[in-house]
Amino acid sequence: MRKEDVFAEVTSRVNMNIEGVAAIFGIILLVFIMIDRKHNLQSFRVLAVTAVASDIFDLVTTYVTFSVDSELFYSKFIVVLLNTLNYFGFGLLSYVLFRYLKSYFKPNKLIHTMTNVADFIFSVYMVFLIISIFWPGHFIIDYDFSTERFVRTPFSYIIGYGIPLFIVTSSIFMMVVFNKDFSSKQKKTIFAGYMVVVIGCLIQACINARVLLAHATGILSFVILYFSLESPDYKRMSALLGESRKAQERIKEAQKAREDLFAGMTHEIRTPLNAVLGINQLIAEEDKDPVVGVLTGKIKREGESVLKVVNRILNQAKTEDQVFHQKTGMPDLSGKHILSIDDTPINLRIIEGLLNHTGASVTSVSGGREGLDLMTREHFDLVLIDHQMPVMDGMATMRRMTESGLAEHTPVIMVTGNDGEEYARMYEKAGFSGYVRKPVKQDELFSVISQAIGGKEVL
Repeated sequence: MRKEDVFAEVTSRVNMNIEGVAAIFGIILLVFIMIDRKHNLQSFRVLAVTAVASDIFDLVTTYVTFSVDSELFYSKFIVVLLNTLNYFGFGLLSYVLFRYLKSYFKPNKLIHTMTNVADFIFSVYMVFLIISIFWPGHFIIDYDFSTERFVRTPFSYIIGYGIPLFIVTSSIFMMVVFNKDFSSKQKKTIFAGYMVVVIGCLIQACINARVLLAHATGILSFVILYFSLESPDYKRMSALLGESRKAQERIKEAQKAREDLFAGMTHEIRTPLNAVLGINQLIAEEDKDPVVGVLTGKIKREGESVLKVVNRILNQAKTEDQVFHQKTGMPDLSGKHILSIDDTPINLRIIEGLLNHTGASVTSVSGGREGLDLMTREHFDLVLIDHQMPVMDGMATMRRMTESGLAEHTPVIMVTGNDGEEYARMYEKAGFSGYVRKPVKQDELFSVISQAIGGKEVL
């Protein structure tokens, strides 16, 4: 047996198992998605069903292809039909992904054009697949029972893999260029899922058709999309961040309205008062009559008295503005450097978003060791630590900070899903200045930070 035949035989068995595991995992996740259907998009559910169905169909197609009796007169037609439909499943998956990501974008002319192009290309793709069924070997794929090998043509790569990858690439292009709501980390995560599919397709297309990775990597990418965009935790975090952003915008609008009001009052009161005092001063200099001098002197005293009242009112307004700022719960952290430690990217983004308008500079790291290393090189005015983290959790990180003296002059706040007196005592004993419960609420976070920086424990 030739080396390539041995390789094909081994990879067919191994990859059947890999793709079987992927299918089982995909089915389990699909069940959870359907149960939680109120919290995810219909287009994502369609994508999930397509990904799982295409993977299962790939398994069935592979099994039938390598086990069907070649002596049967219809065996070649069955093999070509199944493998052509298998290509269709992969193309359909890429098209459904395009439609799913498109649901996140605001309509515009360019996206409309790209959608029409994708529709046209997918239609052409389907036409070629139909022709391939009745004219095997000339377009997509054929199978030689004597050698038990697939017969490929240039169209196998251009149409079979090229068109689906083009549609997927268009999806990624839209996400990167048009959707400003995705964070940089989300874009990187989705792009990583895209690269997984590309690598799987290249391996299957260029090495051997029995290397079943194209559909299995599709399942993996679907999982990545779920946890980066559609999981309940992400949805709740996104909703919280959205509410925080809206509240901060309302605060900024209210502050600007007050500032505009008092700026207008300053102009409208001081400008005519300046004119009166200025003219009065000119009169006093030009007319030396004693009576005029008495009158201009009185006008000057009264005008200056009015000016003092105006200044007092404006100063009081500034004080009230500061009180207003405090009542919103937003601490003034201008010039403060805050370190946020959490192994979950979306949690780091939430903290960054909530502190966005406080004037603080926020540095985020994904683990306790990274945080400790950074603290030895930089000064931080406040540290926020997640409790449950792999390798080194929040408690272990705090112990290391205390032992090395890093927490001696720096307030440290625990961010945790735990609550209750026993946890409060545990965090206090460990040296934390306070703790914030998950899901993190803006007012609670601001309150704990304000008191921790003010030197008061809030446990």
